[in-house]
Amino acid sequence: MRKPVPQKAIEWKDGRQIKHARSGRPSRVPSQYQGGHFSWDKYLKETGASAAPAHCFRQGATPPVNEFKAGMKLEAQDPRNTTSTCIATVVGLTGSRLRLRLDGSDNKNDFWRLVDSSEIQPIGNCEKNAGMLQPPLGFRLNASSWPMFLLKTLNGAEMAPARIFHKQEPPAPEQNSFQVGMKLEAVDRKNPHFICPATVGALRGVEVLVTFDGWRGAFDYYCRYDSRDIFPVGWCSLTGDNLQPPGTKGLCVHVWYVCLFVCFRRSRDI
Repeated sequence: MRKPVPQKAIEWKDGRQIKHARSGRPSRVPSQYQGGHFSWDKYLKETGASAAPAHCFRQGATPPVNEFKAGMKLEAQDPRNTTSTCIATVVGLTGSRLRLRLDGSDNKNDFWRLVDSSEIQPIGNCEKNAGMLQPPLGFRLNASSWPMFLLKTLNGAEMAPARIFHKQEPPAPEQNSFQVGMKLEAVDRKNPHFICPATVGALRGVEVLVTFDGWRGAFDYYCRYDSRDIFPVGWCSLTGDNLQPPGTKGLCVHVWYVCLFVCFRRSRDI
């Protein structure tokens, strides 16, 4: 099995000295970016924080290998109607995650899943288990046209081979072992293609409040401690995902877009 290829580090050549977004005075790039990429070691040292231990997460010791390709079809649970299994197409991928679109839906309802998620299966799994593939919630055509739509969708399509699916998800931790103040990496649910540095802001039974470092509270959310949307520190460096930088609200917006542009160009060159 091949190993995930890490993304190339962003070079911050245009950001050695920038203007503070509010004061307009020159400001240097935070030291955790110096050297061309975000450094968790420097960031933890500067903030005096500690990383959440790996045993807190429902993630494997090593990230699952992603052998999917854009355009492949598979079966997926409809996230808006979890009792339905639908046909989905891989429309994007990053690291160990897939961006999926339910066939018969539109791009407004795209969602992301880890490649070892139990909510995705090879084509034929539903029928094998005496189930029926269903149209997605909000199917754009008349419901009576679903059987014919399904036939046309699968005819000649590239099916994701069963061998690239993972047999099972990692087991959930026995209990919520997070503590307030611990650092982690988390999916930004308002922009789920991003994974960002975050902090445990509060605990509520089996739930954890994910607060994103340097961003206003509108992006924060509660999730179960065994959510697949939260990861231990260093996850992105292993999968090749670009970990989004914290605290950008204090940086010039122009510099932020420059960084995103460089990141995009680098990802295309890999």
